[in-house]
This record gives sequence, structure tokens and C-alpha cells, in this order.
Amino acid sequence: MASTKAQASPKRYYDPTKLLDASEHHEYSRAMGLLTWGTWDYGVRPVEQRVGDFVSAFPPEDPTRFSMGGSLVRQPDKTFAPGTKESALERFLAEDWRPGSFHELLSRYGLKALDGPEVQARPFVPDPLRETAQRRNVKLRVLHGGVDVEPANMDAAKASFLDIQEKKQAAIDVRAALKQMEDELSTDKDTET
Repeated sequence: MASTKAQASPKRYYDPTKLLDASEHHEYSRAMGLLTWGTWDYGVRPVEQRVGDFVSAFPPEDPTRFSMGGSLVRQPDKTFAPGTKESALERFLAEDWRPGSFHELLSRYGLKALDGPEVQARPFVPDPLRETAQRRNVKLRVLHGGVDVEPANMDAAKASFLDIQEKKQAAIDVRAALKQMEDELSTDKDTET
């Protein structure tokens, strides 16, 4: 007995038929290793093949299906926490060009959407080294577990470490001076007798 109800098609987040070749993204795609067949090959793969790769990596019905959940989400206090499927989907559907958004991911394959927004180039302004190192440490802790603990006040921790090192060196110097004095006194006594 066949069902007379038509099955509802799943929601599609994008239409693969509206994906086009984007020569303006070819250098980026080449750098990602997705534009050509091999590393030293300069021939561009056909657009149909790249669209097929994109669709298999990011299926239109569930584009975050193959996301491993390893994405980090920045909290209001500027710390990072593991992302969820919802946050990954929100990032994918973003209309800007942030990493992981639909349009940025398309550019990795040398593609663009027919009705996509203009490229938004954001200048790279590096953060201070300390903040960059703290973010890197947080990401490593999330990835590998909390293996190291960074003090809240790094300057005070460094000052304390240097103070301990100076005290150790001073103790070594005092011991050496006492030993030298004892040696000199014992040689003086030997010469007197």
C-alpha cells in the first residue's frame, strides 16, 4: 500500500545549482590546495568537480554535519568555550566573510554564490603578543586538556620567579665566599706553624 502523502523535502540551507566559478578566489583556493589536482599542478579543476567536493563536505540539508564540534566560541568575557552545532550553523549562515561562513568556505574552493555579497576584506591587525599567547594557550587547553596553568598576573609571577632566582644565586655566592674564607684561614694557620 503506497502512501499518498508526499514526503516533505528537508530544508536546504543553500542551492548547489547557484554556485559559480570565482576567478577572484583562485589564488586563495590554490593556497588551500583545492583548486588543482595536485600540489605542483597549475591546471584548474572543473567547476563541477569543485562544486561536488563542496556539496559533499557541506551538504545543503545539514552543512555542519561533518563539523567535529572543535570550533571555539568567544564568550563575553573574551574567553573561549567549545562551540555547539547551533553556533557552527550560525557561523555558516553568517552573511559576512568571517572564517567558517558560507561565502568564505566557497572561496576556499574557488567558488561564489550567484546572489552572494561582495567580498569584505578585513585588514589584519595583530593583537599584542601577550593576548595572542593567552588565546593560543586557551585553545591548546581545550584541545589537549588543562595541562598548564597560566597565572592571573604574569608580571607578578615573573617578578617572584626572578626574586627566587636571585636569592638562590646569592646563597651560592655566600657559600662560595665562606668556603674561600675557610680555605684562606686554614692556609694561614698552616703557614704560621
